[in-house]
Amino acid sequence: MAEEYMGKYGWGPRGRHIGLSRMFGVSDKSAIAATNMVASVRPRGILSGFLVIVPSTGYAMYIPPVASKTSPFRMRLRIPESVWDDGAVFSAYLRRDKRLVLEDILVWQSKPVWNTTGFSERWKLMAAFLESWHPDTALQGVRIEPAVYTSLASITEPDEHSVLEFVPQAPNQKRLIWMPSATQKEQPKTSGASLVAKREAAMGPDVYSVWRSEEKLGLALVKTLAISRALRKANLTEIPIEAVWNKGFDKWEVLKIITSQ
Repeated sequence: MAEEYMGKYGWGPRGRHIGLSRMFGVSDKSAIAATNMVASVRPRGILSGFLVIVPSTGYAMYIPPVASKTSPFRMRLRIPESVWDDGAVFSAYLRRDKRLVLEDILVWQSKPVWNTTGFSERWKLMAAFLESWHPDTALQGVRIEPAVYTSLASITEPDEHSVLEFVPQAPNQKRLIWMPSATQKEQPKTSGASLVAKREAAMGPDVYSVWRSEEKLGLALVKTLAISRALRKANLTEIPIEAVWNKGFDKWEVLKIITSQ
């Protein structure tokens, strides 16, 4: 019944027809610099499945991805009757420590919101669902929690046990998964010319791009809270910075803000 309900909205048996994500490619580098996205660090080797609330059944079903060794299983949830009546489909993955992480809403109130609604609005629906849901690990069998997302300017580099997932804000867009090589090493290089950071106001309050003279080099990598605060405090259109090239992220990592003496 759960797979039939998913199939009504195009997802097909165990997600065979539509994939939620794809691997990051070289051609995606410019898209990330120009597109409004958020990012999340997730466990390596764990694929997304589906949490399906089947209308009028009184239970939810976790449907793992086709390649998973985990079998589908039922869960009981303490949620409003309206959710049981309408049904829902979530993108979710099951961690090895028995935590089920909800990462997106695909179907809500009988509407294919993944296809029609941007991620920010879908995440607001997720927040509303979580507010109405009463956690009960003994009842549901696993611990359920939401994924954690952050702006591109605030992401931290994943280790060899994790991957970085870029999530487009636009509807009907697959996630991009970047998998660092176990042997990958950061090879910084410095610039012979002065660099400045400029705020990208349209992309968020803490997003900056790096420029060399009139050449835009791409989005800045801000890895520490201290650097983020210093950029805000500078309050300049062009902020002189010292930066190194971070090969892992293909970005200029801001090391310090240069202040006049």
